[in-house]
Amino acid sequence: MGLSFWLVPSPYHATLLQSIMPQRPQDSLEPGRASLSPSSYPAFFPHITLASVRSGDEIPGGLLADLARGHQSIRVNFLSLVVSDHYFRSLLVSALPTGDLLALRDEIEGALSHLSSKPAPMFPHLSLAYIADEDAKAGERDRAAQSLRERGVVIEDESSHTVSLQCGEVCLSGIDLVEIWLVDCEGPVEEWSVRDKISLTGASDSYVIH
Repeated sequence: MGLSFWLVPSPYHATLLQSIMPQRPQDSLEPGRASLSPSSYPAFFPHITLASVRSGDEIPGGLLADLARGHQSIRVNFLSLVVSDHYFRSLLVSALPTGDLLALRDEIEGALSHLSSKPAPMFPHLSLAYIADEDAKAGERDRAAQSLRERGVVIEDESSHTVSLQCGEVCLSGIDLVEIWLVDCEGPVEEWSVRDKISLTGASDSYVIH
């Protein structure tokens, strides 16, 4: 996948999200099937991808610092739970694209235009699980989504066309995005590594609970 620019939530919101992200089930999907694919349900940090480039591309020096100076922490609100036909978008929550978020995405794409950067598909979204295609064919992505609904983790409001995530005693209608990470996304998901990170201007260690 190359190098990706992630927006990541506050530590408080990240911890809440990680508590409800689907885990690898212990039972098999169907009689005679021993286990799910090894690539299903890897652990990863909650994030919204802004853009990606090839691993060998040279990122302009000071880009993260320049971006951070020009942008405050960004609040995004959730829209819907989505099951997709792509591994890296297996199960996700779509989010409302705010002006600040779109401006940051456009600024990054402009700075990377000479590298033929790839825009983030289905932008903006927050992935909850990666599930292999072969398991998806057996219904695993739909099963994971249904489980979140049945357990009351995903609360869908049809009147406002939004969703909230019930994380223990805290119900999240959205999250605060406070850092930009440059992540090397080559190889297995759990081997991805953070190359660099920086806090957005105005981000702090205290966040409003909502």
